[in-house]
Amino acid sequence: MIRDFAQWTATLLETGALEELRDCRVGIEAADYLSQRILKNELAKESLVPALGGLPLALQRHIEADLAIFRHFAIEPYFVFSGLDITEQVDPFVQKKQEATVNADAWNLYDSQQAIESVAKFGESLYVTPEDLFRALQSILTDQHVRWTVAPYSAWAQVRGTSMCTLVLTNTV
Repeated sequence: MIRDFAQWTATLLETGALEELRDCRVGIEAADYLSQRILKNELAKESLVPALGGLPLALQRHIEADLAIFRHFAIEPYFVFSGLDITEQVDPFVQKKQEATVNADAWNLYDSQQAIESVAKFGESLYVTPEDLFRALQSILTDQHVRWTVAPYSAWAQVRGTSMCTLVLTNTV
């Protein structure tokens, strides 16, 4: 991702009613959608996913609810997934290693009969990334007949190119 992109785009942010997007195609960057709507959203976040593994249990329900809202407003979502990451990375597994430490601490709390603290610690873990959920999202989108594509590299340029009504949305619903 472009350094400081989020900070720069925050200055351009506008909010409005979803109704304003009626009959538009909206490009949605898949990683940002999963991060904002599933992994960081208090209503959708499942603290024990790092402990149990697999997908969040309500992942499909949350995504289908968002897609129903788009259909209600006659908005055509078009999801774009990032392809190859060409940014220089010294150790591409550094985040996973750090989060494994958080998970180990959570398991230690669990082993010490501190269940509530353990669940809270697992909830702090960022071990599950948006990219871990890409295949599940692609499967749900395919089942729901929602268009999606994988960009060669970064999804952001592709998102801009697929949006009609000259809008690019990240946290849409």
